[in-house]
Amino acid sequence: MHPGCHNDPNMAPAQPLRILELYSGIGGMHMAAKESGVPFEIVGTYEINTTAVEVYQHNFPDNGKRSTKPRNIMGLTTDHLASLHPDLIMMSPPCQPFTRQGLKRDVEDARTSSLLHVLDLLSSVPHPPKMILLENVSGFETSIAREKLIGVLTQRSYIWQEFLLSPTQFGVPNSRLRYYILAKQKPASLPFTTSNKIEEEFPLCLCVKEASRGDDINRCSWCSKPSLPTIHHVMYKTHASHLQTTSHHHAAHTQPPAPLGNNLRPDTNIECHSHSVEVLSRGHTQTPSHLYTTYTQLPSPLSNYLDSDTNMEPYLLSDKVLSKYHMILDIVDSGSQRSCCFTKGYAHYVEGTGSVVQHNTSISMSEIYSEVEKMEDESGKLELLRRLQLRYFTPSEVARLMYFPGWFSFPDTTTDRQRYRLLGNSINVLVVTCLLLTLIEG
Repeated sequence: MHPGCHNDPNMAPAQPLRILELYSGIGGMHMAAKESGVPFEIVGTYEINTTAVEVYQHNFPDNGKRSTKPRNIMGLTTDHLASLHPDLIMMSPPCQPFTRQGLKRDVEDARTSSLLHVLDLLSSVPHPPKMILLENVSGFETSIAREKLIGVLTQRSYIWQEFLLSPTQFGVPNSRLRYYILAKQKPASLPFTTSNKIEEEFPLCLCVKEASRGDDINRCSWCSKPSLPTIHHVMYKTHASHLQTTSHHHAAHTQPPAPLGNNLRPDTNIECHSHSVEVLSRGHTQTPSHLYTTYTQLPSPLSNYLDSDTNMEPYLLSDKVLSKYHMILDIVDSGSQRSCCFTKGYAHYVEGTGSVVQHNTSISMSEIYSEVEKMEDESGKLELLRRLQLRYFTPSEVARLMYFPGWFSFPDTTTDRQRYRLLGNSINVLVVTCLLLTLIEG
């Protein structure tokens, strides 16, 4: 077990975790560390996007009394890395070199040069960090860059585990398949049995149980996976936080977001208590004894993540988009339990950038589309499609689906297009929080 971590989430660690945040963006990794409840100190941040840095500064104005300013990772030296002596490096390097849209140029892409520089530093620094957490797109696992990363980890005596995980596995109705690697210097260990293959399931129990349930805390009796109370604690806290946030935005909200439970029995009896929302909205942070007496189904509906007090007019799809792209749109509504991954091009490009919402649910989408297919008059088609009130997710809804905490916000000067781009380049905070807690245990 890491010296700064205890099984009891209420116990303070002896020393704060020293985190170096590379490719810090708008602070997703910092938020995951904060949401984990583990005391930490950010010893350095590196990000060259000035707009991202402004958002970071807005949410972390003192950043542990260290100034946050645009800095190029290529300027990080071995001596400076050694002087920071981080316990943990958290990073999400540029993904474009490993995507189809980015032509998959891998290490030949100039955008990979900073990652290769970091690997050179890790191979030469006298005392490398005890732990590394890296996130990237699906596709990184077959890259030469990944081979070089594994080579450095082997050279510096790390153990590691690779994953391909999506938020849908954590109860979030949003697909965002990403590559993750957790690495820890020997003789430390991870709280599960590692393998050489890339795992496609989270290795620990994600079942949220009633607080008074007396199961063995080392292994879940339902899914048989190793169980860490710290993960259950943060999962409940983040879901409760989202409940309070969405209750503020969604007046008709009557059910709590479904807690996590990756391996549910098919005969699970689902029961959501009508007074759960009332209890949480009064600001209680501990699990009420009556709340979630059973496992609940996954994922939760999008209604838990949508705004209701926002003017939707600016987010309606234009007539041009409706006319040209209506047959390739991925359409969801408030009752849907899924949505597609949001990319940095969301609301600017249409194909493959994320789902859109049918705001008017009083009419049938299938019936409208059936009528549209029969019509030859383009103006008539457009009139029918307008009735659905198809709209983009708002930036706040995208942030909520990526599990940014309720206290996160953008500066007023940040445009919607900038917000979509920054969110599309960021991480799912809940997934990284669970991985972080997994990494520091053991």
